[in-house]
Amino acid sequence: MAFNSLHNSDLEIWQSFKKGDKIAFAKIYQLHAKSLLNYGVTLRISSNLSVVEDCLQDLFLELWQSRENLADTDSIKFYLFRALKNKLMRTVKYDFSKNTDEIDETLGGDLFEASIERILIEEESQKERLERLKIAFDGLSQRQREVINLKYYHQFSNAQIAEIMELNYASVGNLIQKALFSLRQSIHISIHLFLLTFSSFIR
Repeated sequence: MAFNSLHNSDLEIWQSFKKGDKIAFAKIYQLHAKSLLNYGVTLRISSNLSVVEDCLQDLFLELWQSRENLADTDSIKFYLFRALKNKLMRTVKYDFSKNTDEIDETLGGDLFEASIERILIEEESQKERLERLKIAFDGLSQRQREVINLKYYHQFSNAQIAEIMELNYASVGNLIQKALFSLRQSIHISIHLFLLTFSSFIR
């Protein structure tokens, strides 16, 4: 099947790229490079933006050079996010054991289902809300920032997040809940508002 950037599935685009189609490869870069850079910066594995940029460029170079040996994927974004995180961790030898969260395995989902239903929007300007959200988000732990970024900005499933972050499925759910609870306690607004405005400051 001929490559068509408007209609081909992820699997078809990936297979075209693996066969050496430079248009497919360029499309993959165009679609995902910005999100990958955003994710790499959010991880804060390195405070140096150039390190993230270099890793991203190296990742795409290595993908092209080893394309014939790559496994197929029906989710290019998921494949690239996992690959970039692994590359960053290898590059800076980041030790996540020094930056972990206590995950409460007893924390249930019902608490947050109920919280999301409550409307606690305060009468303040959009700019003020965004600033408070940004401050609260920056105050989260590294893992909490990562899980919120993957879930609500990049729309990965909990199962995909578990693979990217190398956690079990239950821990991902609990980590999301703890992060949202922390944000809600810090800024005193509804989770609904947080989800609607999150992408405005995380870019």
